[in-house]
Amino acid sequence: MFAKSIIARAPRRVKWIVVPVLLVGIGGLAQLYQQVDARARVDGARRADAIIVLGSAVWANERPSPAMRARTQHAIGLYQAGFAPYVILAGGVGKFPPSEAEVMRRLAASAGVPAEALLLEDQSRSTEENLANAQTLMAQHGLQTAIIVSDPFHLYRAELIAHNLGMEATGSGARNSPMYTLWFNRVWYTTRETFALVWYSVTRVTGEPAWLYGILKGKF
Repeated sequence: MFAKSIIARAPRRVKWIVVPVLLVGIGGLAQLYQQVDARARVDGARRADAIIVLGSAVWANERPSPAMRARTQHAIGLYQAGFAPYVILAGGVGKFPPSEAEVMRRLAASAGVPAEALLLEDQSRSTEENLANAQTLMAQHGLQTAIIVSDPFHLYRAELIAHNLGMEATGSGARNSPMYTLWFNRVWYTTRETFALVWYSVTRVTGEPAWLYGILKGKF
């Protein structure tokens, strides 16, 4: 309605420019949405040196959010199936302590994953930082390849970031996460990822305004 109102008030010459641009923009976003959704439906798990679990929110009283629990459980399953000998748990402190990495470590330890197989990255606050810091940990331990675990709709962007960092990684989605199994959550977060991809691509060129850091680096 807002876009329609702007077009209605615009001079005729401007309309000849605005309307095509809007149509191309909407079409581009729709195509990108389809690409994000299509990637979410494919499990790219393959044998690797490490499994990187991207953090999600810690709730009050040190409880894992449903998305965090689903991601960690999926990573545990991959580890137990022999896909990789190490699990990197990535995520710093968000709204509630402790760090996301620590809460995921507790979940993994309670499932029987040995302490020596768990590597913690507890400083990051975004997907880019998750992966960059995990890459540093991998280098320190002589690890070269990785499986990235997150919600399925997050994989397209996570793999793109990993590629741009020079990582050899592929994604495996936690398909039992309520962020994905509930259709309204899946549509909402896939839409959010679509815009996050546009933002990521733009800010790789322009840089990200510092004042937006705290807003746009939020977790889900």
